Amino acid sequence: MVAVIPARGGVSGASLAVVHMLLGVASRFRRVEMVVVTSHEALSFPAVRRLRGRGAYLALPRIRALPGPLYWLGLAAALLSRLRHGRFDVVHFSTPKALVLMYPAARIVARRVVLSLEGFPPYELEGVKGFRRVLGMFTWYAALRWADAVAACSEWLRQICVRSVGFGEKLSTVHNPVDFERFAHTHAEAGAGYGVRLAVVARLDHVKGVDMALRALAVLRDGGFNDVRLVVVGDGPEAGRLRDMAGELGVDGFVEFAGFRHDVERYVAGSDIVLVPSRYEPFGMVAAEAAAAGKPVVASRVGGLREIVVDGETGLLFNPDDYIGLAEKIITLIRDDGKAAEMGLKGRARAGALFAPEKVAEKLVRVYLDALRR
Repeated sequence: MVAVIPARGGVSGASLAVVHMLLGVASRFRRVEMVVVTSHEALSFPAVRRLRGRGAYLALPRIRALPGPLYWLGLAAALLSRLRHGRFDVVHFSTPKALVLMYPAARIVARRVVLSLEGFPPYELEGVKGFRRVLGMFTWYAALRWADAVAACSEWLRQICVRSVGFGEKLSTVHNPVDFERFAHTHAEAGAGYGVRLAVVARLDHVKGVDMALRALAVLRDGGFNDVRLVVVGDGPEAGRLRDMAGELGVDGFVEFAGFRHDVERYVAGSDIVLVPSRYEPFGMVAAEAAAAGKPVVASRVGGLREIVVDGETGLLFNPDDYIGLAEKIITLIRDDGKAAEMGLKGRARAGALFAPEKVAEKLVRVYLDALRR
């Protein structure tokens, strides 16, 4: 098989999810020959380097400085150049955009085209107008139509796509894998905590609901929980507004805005409870990573998060935009730290059973084989 991983400006979360799937395939299925077509920027990501170390061949055309259209032409040329070694069984794309732009080359190079799907554009493009919205919707629909098989990152996403546009015969659920090497084996540094430490790891955007975490912290402070601290890891368009909000709510002295970090696993390991207050979440990688780290998760009851967090068993769920409900769930775990620890252990066991790369690899290879048989 050959995977196409665009890396212009960095490797996206969707592409990294595919890289971790392929790490599982490399570990679980030794007979799968694997080629990854990407560019040199991808080598700055440890997971990509690990994939090469496990036997995948990385085709790295020198296209780093090329503008957008030429970059994609360079990737397509690199894909076509692999034909000299014979035709592939499967070409795997990490995004609808990559599939649509490189579809002709993909049909020449491989017998079947597989797409990993990480989002639901009818929701994501809700605030986008005009040509950009039309183009985004066309790209999503065309990719679903042209792919021989589609691996949705959650059962929620699979079902909503089937209800919206059909294609049920080609859509399967393949959850995103968790990098257990990174999250399950990182320990908190001594003295890292103070009282109860909450953590949010997210892009600072409205959809991630970080404002709900700040409002919940204010409720906790008003309720006399003065030893609770919140660390917010991430950056984004709402960074300034969220800092201002923390000041307006009177909790700025209890919040650390850590910014974008490559070592988010250390912040997760140093937390007592991980919060995922998203308003929309097709999967919820942070919740799965926190579970792998053995942390109880308090998450909003949306999208794929309901497939990661078992309410009352591995964490607690609350209704989106209900910051009082979020505060109440946090208080429940603070008052019963034994229960919180038990949830963390159960969450780690469940994450290992469902989201370990080798487990996900079995589902992915089944998608490949079903596409080939079909």
